[in-house]
Amino acid sequence: MKGSRAERYRSRRRNDSEVSRFWIMGLLFSLLVLAFELLIEIPVDADWLQEMEMALFSASFTLLAFYLLGLTFVFSRGQKAGKINHQVIIYVWLGAILFHLFLLISNLSNQHVYKAGIILFLGPLFLTVYHFITYLSALREDRAQQEAATGASLERIAYQTILEGSRVYSEIGRLRSEYPEVEQMLRANDFHNKLERYALEMQQYLQAKKFERKDVELLEGHYYFLENLLTLAKQHPGIIESRAFARRED
Repeated sequence: MKGSRAERYRSRRRNDSEVSRFWIMGLLFSLLVLAFELLIEIPVDADWLQEMEMALFSASFTLLAFYLLGLTFVFSRGQKAGKINHQVIIYVWLGAILFHLFLLISNLSNQHVYKAGIILFLGPLFLTVYHFITYLSALREDRAQQEAATGASLERIAYQTILEGSRVYSEIGRLRSEYPEVEQMLRANDFHNKLERYALEMQQYLQAKKFERKDVELLEGHYYFLENLLTLAKQHPGIIESRAFARRED
């Protein structure tokens, strides 16, 4: 139930951020359109109008090609392109290209038509930028969730390893107290200092706030050493003989 509430909260927060981003982009685009209509005058008899339309036509065609290339890259990696309908953006780019092509082959002399051409270039450009920002935001959030899940998994493995290591260390301590030959074996083979150091290092990890892969590998290495040392202690001839003698007494 907690997981479902957390998921709903993340989904609602993601939707709110996307809506806010969309309204901000829409407001900027609306202000830009008003600026073109009210503040900018385009001379209809200027020589550079055809060059401007050719540049807008080439830029629209190039940006559409890069947009399709980006979609191909995203889909080839098995990722989602976001909640934005990419087909609408493609159709808008195609409409802008056709409009610029129409202005190139026609002889219209109306500044509002040329302003519409500029706006038709900026419109799909804003949609493409918005789609790109939305996709990167969703990708960053997914990566953050994956890192959080990986961190939780590493933390769980680390604490479980520390718990099992503590149990093994306690069992070794019991054997050392009951069988003096085990203590002699540990000191004779220089296992005593390493045993205490590994056990202390594992306990110190209880204060860690974040676990990385190398930390878990270190804890697992310490645990395997303790486990092998416990197996070696149980197989010590003195323990085996003591157990055999205890069975004979019974």
